[in-house]
Amino acid sequence: MNPRARDPLPASLLIAVLGSALSAAALVGIAVAVLAARMAIFSAGIAVVLLVYGALVGLGAWLGWRRQPLARGLIVAPALLHLATAVSLAQGSDPVQRGWAVAAAVAFAGIVVAAVLPATRRALDTGPGTA
Repeated sequence: MNPRARDPLPASLLIAVLGSALSAAALVGIAVAVLAARMAIFSAGIAVVLLVYGALVGLGAWLGWRRQPLARGLIVAPALLHLATAVSLAQGSDPVQRGWAVAAAVAFAGIVVAAVLPATRRALDTGPGTA
């Protein structure tokens, strides 16, 4: 095992991992709420898709916590997708929606930046899977 694998996670990787974990929890929570609404079979399909997507985002967070290099893509790609969605929602006319969307965009931009910082790259490149 790599001796650096026991070092504490750098703050940038911790931010990226926690942000991804919160995103995954939100996606799973939304999926459960959609299932609980029992609107129609279409809603159940959407809930299943959200559960799978939330699980993939959670997998990225878990791999990041374990310092696996694969985590970088599984953290950055969903965060970029969420950032694009938040920016799109921020262009709406509802001021409350706009406010939440701007806040979400800032959070997702923070996840992306934290995930690509050099300290995060070094931490992921020195994980248990590397020699």
